[in-house]
Amino acid sequence: MDKLSEKDKQKIISTLTERRATLPCPRCGNSQFTLIDGYFNETVQTELKGIVIGGLSVPSVVIACNQCGFMSHHAIGVLGLLPGEEEKK
Repeated sequence: MDKLSEKDKQKIISTLTERRATLPCPRCGNSQFTLIDGYFNETVQTELKGIVIGGLSVPSVVIACNQCGFMSHHAIGVLGLLPGEEEKK
């Protein structure tokens, strides 16, 4: 599995910083975090009748607290980091 490129990591970190996502961990107060090396795909379901494979999803990146492991998910579409977003601007 490929990892995020250094360029992509720096873009994610700088975008989160620009958007002031720099507060300490809401669980333990620690201020040291790690960017998880990959993208997540949060599945959106309209019913709880079972697990949906495919369909609507929200691509995201995850930042984990270095002390307690709390994970913070950030939707990359809102951050303007989806592929093709630069061309739209």
